[in-house]
Amino acid sequence: MRSFDKYRDTKYVQKTDIGPGILVTIAKISEENVAPDDKPEEMKYVLHFKEKYKPWVPNIGSLEEINRITGTGDVDQWPGTVIVMYVNPDVEFQGKRIGGIRCRAPKEGYSQQQPQQEAVVQEEPDDTDEFGNKIPF
Repeated sequence: MRSFDKYRDTKYVQKTDIGPGILVTIAKISEENVAPDDKPEEMKYVLHFKEKYKPWVPNIGSLEEINRITGTGDVDQWPGTVIVMYVNPDVEFQGKRIGGIRCRAPKEGYSQQQPQQEAVVQEEPDDTDEFGNKIPF
């Protein structure tokens, strides 16, 4: 599906930027005010990546998933961690199913020692996520 959302000028990654899934390496975690200019301050963790993607403002569920992946809640230990970001179409907001970005660990057997410059991994045919979408990593 083509969407006009890709033309929105946003500071942070959106679900339309993700496609079927992207493999990223956490470079750093900052705390930033993510509220619109006309709203009260809202401080959140923001993940920045080694690859050329916009930063991501994960929700608490995604932060808990990265905690599970890394084995630590110390966000200062997360840089260097490789995650897969994908769109979960079942994410709800204010009672409506709108879809949203989620993350998970790369497939078992993927080595974080592989070069990350282009975030390219070998495709495994017929591999799909829990929603039937083909995911190459």
